[in-house]
Amino acid sequence: MDISGGIDAENRDIYMVKQNGGKHQQWDLIYVKDWKGEPKDGEWNHRFGFKVNRPFYVISRLGSGRYLDYISRDLLIKTQNGRTSQQWYFHQPSRTVRGKATNQSWDIKSSGKA
Repeated sequence: MDISGGIDAENRDIYMVKQNGGKHQQWDLIYVKDWKGEPKDGEWNHRFGFKVNRPFYVISRLGSGRYLDYISRDLLIKTQNGRTSQQWYFHQPSRTVRGKATNQSWDIKSSGKA
């Protein structure tokens, strides 16, 4: 099964096509009896490995152990300073990591394309 145009939007057509490995052809199955609903605040989202809406730090494994920080629309590493610009959380509805200070999700410039 493939989603028309590979676009994640309401009411997109589904059709059968040769497998190409794209995300628009990947699906999760959940048996109705096993569905417990979306994780709530503080509960683990086991698929993504985060606790929902629980703040965390991202710390470099380099010797100095600097923290991921958000400054002027850029991500960089800085010494721990206690500011919310160094705190992150998993946002369950969008399934993204967001900054506590800005409520904005991480993004890769140009979707990682050169």
